[in-house]
Amino acid sequence: MAESANSTSHHERISKEAPRLVAVLKEMKEGLDTLTNKIKFLTAKVKADNFPTSEGISYLEAKHLLLLNYCQSLVYYLLSKTRGLSIQGHPVVRSLVEIRLFLEKIRPIDKKLQYQIQKLTRTTETAAENPGLIPKESGESQKTEDLLKFRPNPDLLVSKEKTEREHAAGVYRPPKFAPAAMEEDKMSRQEKNALRREKETMRQASQSAYVRELMNDLEGKPEEIKETIGVESMEMTKYASKMEERARQEEELFSRAPLSKFEKKKMKHLKKSRNGLLGLTESFYEEIKSLPMEDTVAEQSTSFNDARSGDKKFNKRKRKH
Repeated sequence: MAESANSTSHHERISKEAPRLVAVLKEMKEGLDTLTNKIKFLTAKVKADNFPTSEGISYLEAKHLLLLNYCQSLVYYLLSKTRGLSIQGHPVVRSLVEIRLFLEKIRPIDKKLQYQIQKLTRTTETAAENPGLIPKESGESQKTEDLLKFRPNPDLLVSKEKTEREHAAGVYRPPKFAPAAMEEDKMSRQEKNALRREKETMRQASQSAYVRELMNDLEGKPEEIKETIGVESMEMTKYASKMEERARQEEELFSRAPLSKFEKKKMKHLKKSRNGLLGLTESFYEEIKSLPMEDTVAEQSTSFNDARSGDKKFNKRKRKH
């Protein structure tokens, strides 16, 4: 029973792997025929001393030996397959894996030595075709010439323009960009003005102390304790916001920005006047103009501001006289 089961599995393995083996052997025979023709041609030239093999490259010799050993192991592997023998755990499999790993590892070396090998073969072919063109020189000059033979040749590099021409269709076609319409272009003049007024109102509201306190109360932020009594002046508020922006930039850039003499003088003046009296001279409407008001209140604020600007002009004229 055991012998019949083994023979059955043996026949099943042969019937399963026979078509693949036939295809591999056919491909291998075609490759061997091509290789045999090339080897006959090269062997004839070597025997006629056209290709001297006394001074070769050791790296290529080692690579050829690896390839030869790989082919021998592969033939033995296929022979075992044709006989229906099991190759599980066979040393030939380990040998094939090791040689294949070596061949994969030396691929970067092939790329690095490709230029030098082509240079040497080209020089050898030129010397074989025209032996009278290479004069015999002294030892020092011959060494210099040999070193210069291995210098890089820019003419052998692939031109970028050449590759672009090959990939191009032949006719230059400019890229087509889809036109993009801006949303602001669709807005009317009234909408733009309303949007501009809204931005200006938000900017003024962010600078107002009353609005800031109201927002802090709504957000539940802790109350800020100030050293001043009363309302700070507009000048002090602008200076404080400017210094906050300066501190933020210093933190981002990790560097201190020194104060100029004018800024130090201004800071000293503002610190002396931080008693709340400067805030009393500011207009009340400067603080609440960002809030929605009726037309009458707006007219009063504009008239008040006009009167204040008139007082400033009058004071300037009086100083001139």
